[in-house]
Amino acid sequence: MRYAFETSKNTYDNIVMDKYPMDWYYGAFEKETMVATAGIIPFDIIMRSQDFKMHGVAWVASKPEYRNRGTVREILIRMFKNMYDSNIPVSVLYPFKFSFYEMLGYKLVDEHVFYQFRISDIIYRKTDYHMKEVVRIGDDIRNVYDKVVSKFDYIAKRPIIDYWRGHFKGNYKFICYNGNQPVGYIIMKFSKPDETWIKSPEKTIQIREVFWLDQEAKQTIFNFLWNHRDQRKYIGGTFPANENIIDLLKTPRIVRRTIVDNSMLRIIDVKAILENLEYPVSDFTFTLHINDEFCPWNNGYFTLNSKDNIINVEFKKSSETIIDIQIDISYFAQLVAGFRTVNDLLEFGFITVNKEKLEVIQKLFPKTNNYLHDFF
Repeated sequence: MRYAFETSKNTYDNIVMDKYPMDWYYGAFEKETMVATAGIIPFDIIMRSQDFKMHGVAWVASKPEYRNRGTVREILIRMFKNMYDSNIPVSVLYPFKFSFYEMLGYKLVDEHVFYQFRISDIIYRKTDYHMKEVVRIGDDIRNVYDKVVSKFDYIAKRPIIDYWRGHFKGNYKFICYNGNQPVGYIIMKFSKPDETWIKSPEKTIQIREVFWLDQEAKQTIFNFLWNHRDQRKYIGGTFPANENIIDLLKTPRIVRRTIVDNSMLRIIDVKAILENLEYPVSDFTFTLHINDEFCPWNNGYFTLNSKDNIINVEFKKSSETIIDIQIDISYFAQLVAGFRTVNDLLEFGFITVNKEKLEVIQKLFPKTNNYLHDFF
């Protein structure tokens, strides 16, 4: 990682490798020289109201002189097999290049929106809630986090709230209370001049993380931000794509509003996913044909039968029955995560669907509320 990406340091001195267990890392070697690497970070993930084990893929790097040999691809294929053997049905990553990971079955499944706006444009509305500053992450923040993630249909769940410490360490932390009940929190920092990805960073308060449980908590947190209008000029922060921010601003002079392509999802175990999803229709049957070049246990035909919400999934390598959906593993990820609907995928010819089953299949996989905000 140092040689591939942190080139300005020009040395292997002072490398610290005690943040994560060593058995989370994969390496490819030529004799005694490590030429490529990748690693995992375990999370839980919610997909369509159900919890699944997930391995986030990170630290993917190859020495430049060993690139274009398929080494990283071989590492990832090995990781897929190990995930499958360990009953990890999904994998998520943040790509350096979308097309590279698409070849391996990953696909974009969520977007978020980065806003930068004037603090003075926030509409102040009095509420009965109040804000309190805290120094450390405690149970009140953890409780809000646990409740908030249950409201999304595709979101990572940290094993513990301070698992991703970059959001919290060295930043200011405030909790929103309704009486003595925590109903929201915000982690924020005052941007430094060298953070040039933000316009006028020296005038901007950056939201590292913010969550609320109801609209009054949302308004209270924005009232809190409004109180900083004489301290800084702008707020910059990332919000779910479905979150309404504009109507909180009286004169929405948006400095920047950018839709950001976010995470890529890879289905490792199709059968486990199909068996455990929550479906909005109780009684149905259909046969799904999956194409998966790198996970042979997915490459075949899956017949789903549901009666009184009891799901049965049968897998075969070949099938003589009518195929109701034919889909590549990458587009299946978009369907499962609710990022694309059946109609979206049909529009561009990415899937084939039996017309007699089209209506029920559309109902089984509606678009969902997605926000994978953890970066790894």
